Amino acid sequence: MKTEQSQYLNWQGLDNIKRQSPEQGLKQAAEQFEAMFLQMVLKNMRSATDALRDPDSPFAPGPQQTMMRDWHDGQIAMNLASRGQTGLRELMVNQLGDLLKTPAATVANNGETSLAAFSQPLRVAKNG
Repeated sequence: MKTEQSQYLNWQGLDNIKRQSPEQGLKQAAEQFEAMFLQMVLKNMRSATDALRDPDSPFAPGPQQTMMRDWHDGQIAMNLASRGQTGLRELMVNQLGDLLKTPAATVANNGETSLAAFSQPLRVAKNG
């Protein structure tokens, strides 16, 4: 599934997700979550390298360069999420998709439909 650029971090895109089937909406929301997660990872990596940089250096980025770098990191994160190579989206869809199919006691309700996905604890993979 390809994330449309108009939907990335856009509240109007949330309305489009709500109009889709629950399975398609889950896939789209998981992809957007993965993109936001990857953008945060990139932002923290950049801030770590900025902390090591000499602020008096002529090569230190200015505010415009920082803004464009953050925008570019967002685009990179969106592209990485649309390729699905990290596996985070698939993990979320597999884990929450089963909960959409099975009726369960409702913990949260948005007024229209019950959100059964919040009624059961998340499964955690055990290593070893």
